[in-house]
Amino acid sequence: MENQWALCHVDSSFDASLLGNKGSQWHWFHQRDDLIEYLLNDYIYLLADTGELDEYQTENARERFELLIEQSRNDQELTEQLNDLTVNLRRIVWFGTLAQLAEIDDEFANALRSYFWYDYGDNEDDPEAAVPEELWPEFTDVIDEFLIEGEYC
Repeated sequence: MENQWALCHVDSSFDASLLGNKGSQWHWFHQRDDLIEYLLNDYIYLLADTGELDEYQTENARERFELLIEQSRNDQELTEQLNDLTVNLRRIVWFGTLAQLAEIDDEFANALRSYFWYDYGDNEDDPEAAVPEELWPEFTDVIDEFLIEGEYC
């Protein structure tokens, strides 16, 4: 399975638990540049709609995003800075590759792996253990279910 990039963001504008999936959206991208393009276009418009921004405010937000993307030293820092800008609108809970999701120590990734291992019925000794590459297809299959049932927000 290809090591794609992924982005998950959740609705922070109201009690999204009423939606059943916490207002979450999961997106796959072939490369990081595609993810960045999504942030600068679709994500900005989603925020503009949620925050009722006019055209001028939306363009200012895009310029601010571009500056943060250019100046950020790493993706975690970028995620934190973008989330600081979008408080009470949307919050990015995952920004990274499938390989990172399968193994790094991160609150969202750990919760997803724990959910996967519980569902998969293996690895009771370490519920947040890394998911080997040969299990990535099964791992990605549980994401939608996890976004509805899992504890990650």
